[in-house]
Amino acid sequence: MIALFAIFTILSIESCTNNNETPSVDVPTVTAPTATTVQVGNEVSMNFLVAAEGKIGEVTVTASDGEAVTISPSPLIGKTQGVVNVTYTAPLTDDGQTVTVSIKDQQSTPVSASATADVNVTLAPESSSELLVAKFASAPSLDGDIDDMWNLAQKLVGTTTVPSNLGPRMTYYNEDGINEDLLNIFEAYTGETNDFTMRSGYVGDDIYFLIEWEDLEDSKDRQSWYFDPSDKLWKGEHKYANASDDKFYEDKFAFLFPIGTVTDFSSSSCYATCHTESTIAKDKDKHTRHYLKNEGEKIDMWHWKRVRGTHNDRIDDQRITYEETPYTSSSNGRSGDEDGQSGYSNNSQTLNNGDEDVSVPLYVIPGGTDYYWIPVAQLDNEAKKVESVDINGVLTLEGGGEIDPTDDAGYDQGTGNKRFPSILTRDFTGGRADLTIKAKHTGSGWVVEFTRKLDTQDDDDVVFDTTKEFPFGFAIFDNAAIAHGIKPGLNMKFEQ
Repeated sequence: MIALFAIFTILSIESCTNNNETPSVDVPTVTAPTATTVQVGNEVSMNFLVAAEGKIGEVTVTASDGEAVTISPSPLIGKTQGVVNVTYTAPLTDDGQTVTVSIKDQQSTPVSASATADVNVTLAPESSSELLVAKFASAPSLDGDIDDMWNLAQKLVGTTTVPSNLGPRMTYYNEDGINEDLLNIFEAYTGETNDFTMRSGYVGDDIYFLIEWEDLEDSKDRQSWYFDPSDKLWKGEHKYANASDDKFYEDKFAFLFPIGTVTDFSSSSCYATCHTESTIAKDKDKHTRHYLKNEGEKIDMWHWKRVRGTHNDRIDDQRITYEETPYTSSSNGRSGDEDGQSGYSNNSQTLNNGDEDVSVPLYVIPGGTDYYWIPVAQLDNEAKKVESVDINGVLTLEGGGEIDPTDDAGYDQGTGNKRFPSILTRDFTGGRADLTIKAKHTGSGWVVEFTRKLDTQDDDDVVFDTTKEFPFGFAIFDNAAIAHGIKPGLNMKFEQ
């Protein structure tokens, strides 16, 4: 942090003295300029008028915060008046600051005078559509805490909104149906909004992003396993919400950047990749799919997942590619980048309970409560594999031990604190591991910082040439699998 009190270039000369002391003359004067406004981290020039009938002997420049310097004032020494030109560099925080110039004359008993100029330090102007990537002198700390240096970057300020015109599902998404085909695709989320701010900066070969958005809940209860005593079966909470009290997923966000030219992306952003008029190919197909209709086109997709990515500080680096006709609900151009491993797998398996094949967790942590993923490092250590299940839903664990959910509220749907995670986590590798993130939930929202190379040398990734501009789309998933608030029509360019 720039020093709170900075004193620069103090130049003194020998006072004129002799045995016959000269009489005192009028006191020196310093006249400050009117109030000045400057953006954080920027420079501004200020002129102070100085005068001393006893001739100028010393000039001092100080600042309350930031950095104030003056060209050597030696031409003023011995003169009765002149101009002190000060270059002031603002600190990284917006606030009211001051710059003070003081002089001392050459009388045998020197007399001093000073004047102070007010400086209003402001943040960079905001934009509702442009992400201006600041040119940083050094990299920010990637820890989820906002360094003052982020104030150097202009804020992109906006609101994501979940669209309401995507039509009915036309099929069921969850295991139990419940007339889901009559519900809207984004049922229980339509019209929801999230206010966000976004900043970016680059230094060397790397680009950095900071995103903040409002969200009162850290959503990580992703399809947890619960026990249904009515039919004595283990089930997962719904992946796709059917109502406002049926949300059991994780927080996410996504970026889309075209790689080269993508038809209609500049005007439509993510809507250019999303198709909702598909014929349903089979039950439980999602009606809405992402793919491109022109051969050779590709989009770089960054998909952060609170449960599946936060554990190892990665954003899932994905892509959207061309799909051939005919287009159905099975057409899907979205996938992970090539030569990379995803950071997760489903914590599920099928076993026979003596009467039928049923779904049960693959691993559990005996006695565990309020846990939402199981890292591979815990497998066969704290976590135990489920070896069998009986007709009453009692789980037998490999190496011994049982979990009996009978009359145990800890396994109740929606509320039980012993419910099991739906996900096993591991490291992302290869092309899917290009983006490193630190995410922190503050109690009122998310703060995320992340980075990647300007050029990852991966054909599935956009190359950020700092002399060019890049259209992009941004979306926030607030405790949702597919229902996301969208902010289309955004553009990125770089400070030079």
